[in-house]
Amino acid sequence: MYVDDDHFKGYLAGLADSDLFGSLAIACLIGLLCGLNPRLWHMAWLRVLILGCLATVVALHVVGTYYMNTRVA
Repeated sequence: MYVDDDHFKGYLAGLADSDLFGSLAIACLIGLLCGLNPRLWHMAWLRVLILGCLATVVALHVVGTYYMNTRVA
């Protein structure tokens, strides 16, 4: 592994403690709960919310993978 474990643990701790990550978790929970209702599922705002949540999770994965594979200077 190329990355110092302490640096990566600090990165993950900062990500988990950030308000942005908490807001994403709340938005995903709202999307999940609203998606269980068939009448709400056909609303455009719910589909946009779920797309945004999924795209953000994928972006976090890509950034984390890139960060893990970079060499420490």
